[in-house]
Amino acid sequence: MKLQFNKHELVKAMSLFQRVASNKTSSNLPGSIYISTKDNYVELQANDFEIGMRSQVDATILEPGTIVVGSKYFQEILKKLPGEQVELYKPDNSNQLQIKSDHSEFKLVTMQVEDFSLVEQIQDDNSIMIDGEQLKQLIDLTVYATSTDTDRPIFCGTLVEIEGNELTMVGTDTHRMAVKKITLDAALENPMRIVIPKRTVEEVSRVLPSDQPVMVKLIWNRNQVAIVFDTVYIISRLIEGTYPDYKRVIPAKFDASAILNRREFASSLDRVYFMAKDMSYSAIRYDWEENQVTLSSQSADIGMVKDIVLCTFEGNPFTINFNGKYIDELLKHSTGERIHMYLQEQGAMVIRQDNNDHYTYVVTPVHTHN
Repeated sequence: MKLQFNKHELVKAMSLFQRVASNKTSSNLPGSIYISTKDNYVELQANDFEIGMRSQVDATILEPGTIVVGSKYFQEILKKLPGEQVELYKPDNSNQLQIKSDHSEFKLVTMQVEDFSLVEQIQDDNSIMIDGEQLKQLIDLTVYATSTDTDRPIFCGTLVEIEGNELTMVGTDTHRMAVKKITLDAALENPMRIVIPKRTVEEVSRVLPSDQPVMVKLIWNRNQVAIVFDTVYIISRLIEGTYPDYKRVIPAKFDASAILNRREFASSLDRVYFMAKDMSYSAIRYDWEENQVTLSSQSADIGMVKDIVLCTFEGNPFTINFNGKYIDELLKHSTGERIHMYLQEQGAMVIRQDNNDHYTYVVTPVHTHN
C-alpha cells in the first residue's frame, strides 16, 4: 500500500477518532485505526464495541491496500511531521508502515487486519433528518444532567422521543432533569423512544462541525442507533430498559415564582458555590423574599458566605436549599437575559430561560440540618 495525503486533511480526519480509537476496554485490537483504500478515497474506521465510527479522507492512491495501526502513536506522529504532505507506504512483505514527510521518516508496526472488527451499517428502516446545529444544541442542553451511576444504567443516557413532528431529548440523574424540545420538518408516522448512551451523544456533539451547516440522519432499530452526516458514520448500542415518564416529574403547581437577571445570578452563585462545593451536598440556602433572594452557605469547618441578588418575586417568603452544582451547570448552558424560576416551598424547582419555553430544567431540593 502506498498513499499520499495533505497532512492537514489527514490530521483533521484522524481527530474524529481520537476518543473511540483510544478506548482500550473491549476491542481485540485496542486503540487501533483501520485504513483501507477505496476507488478514489481512503476509509478510516475505529471500533471499541460501544461506539463504532467510520469516515473517509481524500488521498492519492499509488498502491491500494488495507492496514491497521495503533492510534496513539499514529496520531502523534502525524502532528509532529514537518511537511505539508504525508506519504504512507507498507511493502507487501513487511509488517511496518513507513510514514514520511519532508526529511522525516517514522516506521510503525502494523496489526493483523483480520482481527479488526469492521464497523457495520444498520438497515435504514427507521430514520429522520435533523439539522446538525439543532442536534448539537439538543445534546449540549441535556447530556450534562445524565447520571454516571452505572448501577442505574437507564439514567446513563439521554432519552430521544419523537411524537409526530416533535422531538424531545431528556437527561436526568434523578436529582435534576433537563428537557429540550424541537419541531422537525417532517412528522414521524409511529412514535419512537430510545435511550442513547451518554458517551455516544457526547462524541456526536464533539465531532459535529461548528463551522458549516450539515444535515444529520438518525437511524435506529431495536438495539442500535446510527448518526450519519457528510462522510461520517457513527453507530452505537442503545441502553435497554424503560425510561421513566419524565412528564410526571415536571410540577404543575407552584407556591411562588421569581425572575432574575441571568448574569447577576450566575455571578452571585459563583461566589457562593466557591465555598459550598466542599460542603455536604454542595448545599446553598435560598432565602426568598420580596424583591430579593439571599444565597448563603456555611460550615463549622470551612466558614460561611452570603450574597444577595435582586429579583422580581411573587409569593410568600420562604427558605429552601439546592445543590450548587446543579444550578451552576444549568447556568453554564443558559443564554438570554433573564432566568425564570417556578418554586415550591418543599418540592422541586422548575427553571426556564427567556423566550425559550422549549427548554425546561427541574431540580430537587437538598435537605440539610443547617
